[in-house]
Amino acid sequence: MLALLALLTACSASRPAPVSGVGPRPPAQADGRTHTVVRGDTLYSIAWQAGTDVPTLARHNNIRPPYNIYVGQVLRLDVPGGRRTFYRVQRGDTLSAISRKTGHSVADLATLNSLTPPYRIYVGQPLTLRTEPSAPPKPVPATPSSRAPAARPSAVATGAKPAGTSTPPKVEKPLAPAQGKAYAGSKVQKNAAVNTAIVWQWPTQGPIISGFSLAETGNKGIDIRGSRGQAIKAASAGKVVYAGNALRGYGNLIIIKHNDDYLSAYAHNEVLRVKEQEAVSAGQHIADMGSSDTSDVRLHFEIRYQGTSVDPMRYLPKR
Repeated sequence: MLALLALLTACSASRPAPVSGVGPRPPAQADGRTHTVVRGDTLYSIAWQAGTDVPTLARHNNIRPPYNIYVGQVLRLDVPGGRRTFYRVQRGDTLSAISRKTGHSVADLATLNSLTPPYRIYVGQPLTLRTEPSAPPKPVPATPSSRAPAARPSAVATGAKPAGTSTPPKVEKPLAPAQGKAYAGSKVQKNAAVNTAIVWQWPTQGPIISGFSLAETGNKGIDIRGSRGQAIKAASAGKVVYAGNALRGYGNLIIIKHNDDYLSAYAHNEVLRVKEQEAVSAGQHIADMGSSDTSDVRLHFEIRYQGTSVDPMRYLPKR
């Protein structure tokens, strides 16, 4: 018996100590002021979700170009002049419980975060609570003819002639913006340069079933109805900075950088046909329309100026 006890003691002493860093990710703050990088994240996708631009987020976290991040890295989201605040879902939370904690209605939380019944949420998920005022960009005069493309191409755009010039079918009238408190980025809508060097074109054909809204809980893009597998095209030339499905509420998502100010996004796709870091031309087939993370087949399309959503109808050609 004594020999057996001695043997067990020796075996126990020889076991290796636990390895630091193996196991659950570091917990993020419950108010959503930090984000722990997971596989598939890019700085662009994190900035998109946080409602800020990449340079601002990078400076706040001492990250230099080419903005490399690594799994497990904790990023601060409380950027100066941030446009959104967040709540990080904790174990045992429900959307109704969070609404009581934060003073938001369930309907507002669902709209802000593109949630559909039965409103499933997961531990660690950042939920947008509200928008906060931020400094508007430098005013740039816009003219009534601002829909027409400028002659000078952008640094990213290669000057390729836009494809898809055929006249699409007549679209339904966009839904009226929801009434309510104005979206904090409303000043940006007036000051953002519409007459940019970027040549914009429609990403797909079909009727608009949900228009852009300046309401705080409104739609920050436009939704276009179509058929499953319908071609989704790049609205302008640029580089793919995100292609994946890590952002809840967007499904299979593509984000394209057009220049230092403008990004565009294409959500709810069935199939993604481009990869991150790939250069795309205007009108290039980048995805197939689908219903990922939504209840029906549609394209959710957004344009963001310096991290803030702007009305795509001010940029797209009149049809």
